Amino acid sequence: MILARRSYVYRYKTNFMFLIVNPMSRILFTSALSLLLLQSVFSQTITLQGVIRDESTGYPLPQTAVAVYDEAMKLSLAHGYTDEAGHYNISAPTKAMLRIVADKATYFERDTLLTPTDGGTLSIDLALAHKPGYMFDITLFDKAFDQNPINTLRDSKVEIYNNTTREQVLTIENLPKASFNFAFAEGNHYTMLIRKPGYLNRRIEVYVNVNGCILCVDGMGIREPDLVPLMSHNNEIGHFLGSVELDSIEIGKRFTLNNIYYDFDKWDIRPEAAKTLDKLAVFLKDNPSIKVELGSHTDARGGDEYNLTLSDHRAEAAVQYLVEEQGLNPDIITFKGYGETQLINRCDDGIACSETEHQLNRRTEIKITGILNEDPLWKRSLKEIIEDKDLYRKVIDQEKKSKSYSTSK
Repeated sequence: MILARRSYVYRYKTNFMFLIVNPMSRILFTSALSLLLLQSVFSQTITLQGVIRDESTGYPLPQTAVAVYDEAMKLSLAHGYTDEAGHYNISAPTKAMLRIVADKATYFERDTLLTPTDGGTLSIDLALAHKPGYMFDITLFDKAFDQNPINTLRDSKVEIYNNTTREQVLTIENLPKASFNFAFAEGNHYTMLIRKPGYLNRRIEVYVNVNGCILCVDGMGIREPDLVPLMSHNNEIGHFLGSVELDSIEIGKRFTLNNIYYDFDKWDIRPEAAKTLDKLAVFLKDNPSIKVELGSHTDARGGDEYNLTLSDHRAEAAVQYLVEEQGLNPDIITFKGYGETQLINRCDDGIACSETEHQLNRRTEIKITGILNEDPLWKRSLKEIIEDKDLYRKVIDQEKKSKSYSTSK
């Protein structure tokens, strides 16, 4: 007995035809339908590409947000970011009118309206105007090579924290080259921390129109960064070409601290000396992997024993200030008075010298005496370091339990 087979008709309307299939051809129909739908979607997609630049300098702007909207900006269609060369490449659905918007911190937002064609690629370049503030282009050098271009430092960790908004605004875990740039907005205080294994961590403070300071850059430690300013718009907008030197960590390496002066025959910490010691405390807390000696030196005037005793008192007073006033770990810093035993010029007993020459011998030095194999703060973000006031004590206590310093006299 033969049963009559019912027939079903499926219709799918395309630009060209009606597809009519029966149940025996459903698989074929499904495949054809999917293909037609995909073709329909891709035929309505456009690729937008271009370069976002700084309006004043013409420099490309990496990490600029690029978004595509409908004409009324009610519907977000696509978004992406520019690469290191300021280039973007975004695919978006085709509409009668599209609006493309470029936005980057410290720049004014820029948008443009365009009429795309069906499919294909459209190139749109945009230039962003800088808000009042300052762009820094920083190159990292090994201090030992005196800024020789072939000895720039790569593979550093670079972080910037906005103290005003309490946000970490830049994190580069492994900088593939020796330079980076960042735009500092007006009305903010920023902290920059640069770290690289085998080198001392370097903190830099940047104040942009804060508390009467139009632009102040403080190296927070041994040496200030070198900056070449290029100013415009009545000094409200600036571009700075800067170099930051990192010091390698070596047992016995010495650093001279400036502006630590004492009254005659005294060792009390004067206010100006306290400011320098405060900066030293920040530097040492940023570098908990080193152990140091603070040494005090005198000039050759006065008796040998007197100078030795006086310098020892001054060194002790400085370390006591760091421990008691700044909470520095007493286990990582010692003191020693050298008197006139390590003069750095010809001004020995009986030799006539100017006051300037004598001043060179009256100095305070920091000498590295111990090194940990790993930086206890390496895995901590700059935001954590700044906001957790007890973090320094926590990592020091942990290191006391787990590791010891390698030392050398």
